[in-house]
Amino acid sequence: MKYEFLKKIPLFAAMPDEDFDQLCEIAEEFPLRAGEQLFAEGSIGRHAYVIMEGELAIVKTSGRREVLLAVRPAGEVIGEMALLDQAPRMASVRAHTDATVLAIHHVELDKLLNNSPSAARAMLSTVVARLRNTEAMLRENDKMVQLGTLSAGVAHELNNPAAAVQRGAGQLQEAITRLGRAREQFMTLDLTPEQQERVAALLQETETARRAGNLSALQRSDLEYELEAWLEKKNVPDAWQYTSTLVDLGFDLPKLDTLHADLQLANLPLTALSSILALLAATHSVNTLLLEVGHGASRISQIVQALKGYSYLDQAPVQDVDVHEGLENTLIILRDRLAGIEIQREYAQDLPTIQAYGSELNQVFTNILHNAADALDGEGRIIIRTRKEDESVIVEIEDNGPGIPADIVGRIFEAFYTTKEPGKGTGLGLNISYNIIVHKHRGELSVRSEPGKTCFYVEIPTNFEADSGPSRRDGRKGVAAAYDDDEMLRSILQSINTIAVVGMSADPRKVSHTVPLYLHDHGYEIMPVNPRGGWLAGLRVYRDLLSLPKVPDAVLVFRPSKEVPGIVDQAIQIAARVVWMESGIRHDGAAQKARDAGLDVVMDTCMRTVHKRLLA
Repeated sequence: MKYEFLKKIPLFAAMPDEDFDQLCEIAEEFPLRAGEQLFAEGSIGRHAYVIMEGELAIVKTSGRREVLLAVRPAGEVIGEMALLDQAPRMASVRAHTDATVLAIHHVELDKLLNNSPSAARAMLSTVVARLRNTEAMLRENDKMVQLGTLSAGVAHELNNPAAAVQRGAGQLQEAITRLGRAREQFMTLDLTPEQQERVAALLQETETARRAGNLSALQRSDLEYELEAWLEKKNVPDAWQYTSTLVDLGFDLPKLDTLHADLQLANLPLTALSSILALLAATHSVNTLLLEVGHGASRISQIVQALKGYSYLDQAPVQDVDVHEGLENTLIILRDRLAGIEIQREYAQDLPTIQAYGSELNQVFTNILHNAADALDGEGRIIIRTRKEDESVIVEIEDNGPGIPADIVGRIFEAFYTTKEPGKGTGLGLNISYNIIVHKHRGELSVRSEPGKTCFYVEIPTNFEADSGPSRRDGRKGVAAAYDDDEMLRSILQSINTIAVVGMSADPRKVSHTVPLYLHDHGYEIMPVNPRGGWLAGLRVYRDLLSLPKVPDAVLVFRPSKEVPGIVDQAIQIAARVVWMESGIRHDGAAQKARDAGLDVVMDTCMRTVHKRLLA
């Protein structure tokens, strides 16, 4: 039965009979009950498995929950990726139903792949498909985990100032009532206008006095005791109620003597001191609470502005980015995660703004700082340096943590590779960061590490679209990635003549303006599409694709991804041949709909950059 079953699996179908017979003899068959674990995430892999009967569930721990990656039926091979990559298991496997599996030792698997090209091709196809599916699911889950982490951090940051505002507002009503009673008591003194003016000056003088903020707890306690004794000698009732306020306002015994002497010079009655102190304490309480509420509201506004800046809400995908502002917004968002860690800033004063995907750049900073916080575990130092170098901006993020072992530092940008315990990392954060910096921004991301010093080096061109070639430093990791199918892109660019540009901007600083003009200068007929209509750069602007005077060969999209489905519907309706979504724009559902209608689709790719690289 084992022989017939394995012969039907593509991986073993073309295997020489002698090797196949040996494999059948060595393969170990054993049963699994539903729920029983076959192997655990993070364990060392020594066998691959073939499912003979039943189903196995592939699960990966992400954060505090498990993500179901797939359910594999009979006839599937599992566990091979850890053997091929010589890495720990990237996921756990357990029986979804009662099942039977065949275990194949890694030595036999290596022999099979070395001796059988067809088996190697079948294995490659399987691994690539699984990597794509796994990465897509984990990226989506990782986004949700990051969103949850950021949301929790922001909620924690908002909680303190919100509580201060709520507490201050609740106490303010009582304080205002006390102030009203104190003013009524003060008015009963029946003072002359001159005396009232003298008291008002005294109140103003005390309110602007320097606060005693440099006293230790013991010094403060001693001073309050001295002031209370002085007030009791002057027959001030409930003297203890005023001592804390007097200390806050910088009073000591000489200053109280001066106040008392001023009252005597103004011929005020003996009860005036008590009334003035009551008014002073009530006024101080109201002012303090108002200040507390103001600080809380200001802090809330600061956090909201930082969150808006961090996400680049309501802004185009590519814009002028202030790197320092992005770093500061990221630090605010991660304030809770970085608690206890010293942040040292060494910012260049002349750092220029850059053309970049702002929100994605902040995601890179977030991933690196989050990893540094994990390494430091609540104590240590992070140094953030910036500088301008040639036509690039350099950001260095250094921590004094334990460092990355030399034998794995070269793999940390690989997808799914993580040094963290199972459940604490998907192995995608630095891989995503690498793709954002190197592939999207034509920049460079590298790391240098030793015990006590780990430094991530981020190089970002000031205008990544003007630098579409390889990295400027030969020999460094960070060469711009080639497109998967250059011939297809070349064929598209050579076959089209007219391009409808949806979302062309009138702002000459934006890529949605410069890219269409570049294409126009290189012989393409450009038809801008914008609901406002009118004229732009000497070109007639049409309100939508349906109002174009002729059918364009291609539709170039500069609008947010959420608007792509409607644009694709119109492109299909007018029988365009190509839909091209610019860098940062993609919509898989709309793309599939366009392909089903016979259109060619390119997503998340700059047409100007491709044209320069392939045709210019």
